Amino acid sequence: MSNSNQLHENLVQIVDEAGLLPEDQLSRYAIDDINPQAVVLPRSTHEIQEVLSYAADSALSVIPAGGGTKLGVGNPPDKVDLVLSTSRLDQVLEYEPGDLTVTVEAGIRLAALQAKLAEHGQYLPLDPPYADRCTIGGITATNASGPSRFRYGSARDRVLGMRVVQSSGTVIKSGGKVVKNVAGYDLNKLYLGSFGTLGVITEVSLKLQPLPEIERTILLTFNDVSETVNVASEISGSQLLPTSLNLFVNGVPLTDSPEPCLLIGLDGPSETVEWQIDAVKTVAQQNGAIGVELYEGQRQQELQGAMCAFPQVGAGTPTVVCRANLRMTDVSGFINTALEANESAPWRMRATGLMGSGVVYLVFSEFSNGDVPVEHTAEAIANLREAATNVGGNLIVESAPTALKRQIDVWGSVGRSFELMKSIKTKLDPIGLLNIGRFVGGI
Repeated sequence: MSNSNQLHENLVQIVDEAGLLPEDQLSRYAIDDINPQAVVLPRSTHEIQEVLSYAADSALSVIPAGGGTKLGVGNPPDKVDLVLSTSRLDQVLEYEPGDLTVTVEAGIRLAALQAKLAEHGQYLPLDPPYADRCTIGGITATNASGPSRFRYGSARDRVLGMRVVQSSGTVIKSGGKVVKNVAGYDLNKLYLGSFGTLGVITEVSLKLQPLPEIERTILLTFNDVSETVNVASEISGSQLLPTSLNLFVNGVPLTDSPEPCLLIGLDGPSETVEWQIDAVKTVAQQNGAIGVELYEGQRQQELQGAMCAFPQVGAGTPTVVCRANLRMTDVSGFINTALEANESAPWRMRATGLMGSGVVYLVFSEFSNGDVPVEHTAEAIANLREAATNVGGNLIVESAPTALKRQIDVWGSVGRSFELMKSIKTKLDPIGLLNIGRFVGGI
């Protein structure tokens, strides 16, 4: 019997035939052009424990996954043995509308959860890309967020508690199911953003928001980036409380305008939103805006969707996505540096900034010869990373072809915190089972 057949039989003993992805579909979970030996889809925490125990006994590496939307983040692995997907763990376990809390299995998709919550006039204010595919476990493991991070924060600010299966099979419970019973060490923060290197998240408890009475989006257009950033800074420091405040350097998707602009989301009681609209228009007029447009209804939803989807990568399209994390006061200078460096480059660079959080996305696409020029692009990323580091920020590469990722470290330098991170990894995954070599510093 071949090794692959033996692996198949052994895993079927744990998860049944329905818990294994057919061999002809393994490429759906390919990581940097490497197909896994198997993709396992457990239906319970117990099955996850059994899979991890089997992998440990068989010296197989395990890469946790949800919907697979973030599998491309990280350095290329040396090998991909098992991908453990939580996508069949997709139930709402406990929902208390009166408490504005919900506990779900990690594999439930964000869009499916939002639909259930909307029946009670509530929602989870997280809007990362791929809302129809990404899972709550994946959002938590990557600390994902979107434009509404300006007002509502990232996953880090929404998670009350979770259950995690460690590589040893031990189930860890952190936090709680309601806001006021979260006490002691905040272990949630340990697993949030750990990209599956410390354990497999199986359940998550979240705090919710009531659906807003109304939503509106204002588009402000300017002559240059500096003016746009200055207005964003003024709005951010004012009494206004937008849901989102996004800078688009090359114009907003779905519009014909190529000028720098701000797309501002507002929601809440109608009287409050109307007051904020008037205040934003006043700020725009006082600061030289060349265009002010107000959207609602279907058009507003389309623009909101385009704003959330900006960092998405189309299938089969050569694209490089970088994310810089900066102080807001450094956003304008960094973007101008990026624009100057890419004026004559053989690609198109688009940029957006989540103002208030200092997150800037740079998307390189439309390469002149159809392929990513590895050496040239690696040099450009190194220069941009240096520019971010020089002002106390950092830059990571969220998506890139494998050939480029083998030329660079997608995470960059971690600094003095690396030894602490390494010791935590050793403590929680002593046998080196989970997502090995792909995270910061090769952890």
